[in-house]
Amino acid sequence: MFMNRRLVLLVLPLFIFFFSCHKSDDNNNSNTNISQGTWRVTLFTDSGNDETSDFSGYSFTFGSGDVLTAQINTTSQAGTWNRGSDFNIDLGPKSDSNKPLGELTDNWKIISITSSEIKLTDDNASSNEFLTFTKN
Repeated sequence: MFMNRRLVLLVLPLFIFFFSCHKSDDNNNSNTNISQGTWRVTLFTDSGNDETSDFSGYSFTFGSGDVLTAQINTTSQAGTWNRGSDFNIDLGPKSDSNKPLGELTDNWKIISITSSEIKLTDDNASSNEFLTFTKN
């Protein structure tokens, strides 16, 4: 009997740890289809500076074949995106002539992805960049 109690006391904490560390599928659901509909930038910070307004009026489409389209009024710019362990966006070079879209070109770490929101942070923590897309 003493041995059974001891075994339970050893196994129970492992059991609790295992189930408490289970990651919710809602935050990073690999089945979430972001290729449907259009998205807008609702947060973009660079080095702690809020630059969200630079993307006002833009609509983003994460299309099939990793095609990303950014559109404002009648002007559009094509780029690429893919989602693996990171969320990669390429809308051209980060240069003054390609602002603001070039600012989104990066390998982003996924904070969370749902059917209505994509939250990302730069894979280089020292850059202090955050990006959130919200479905239109």
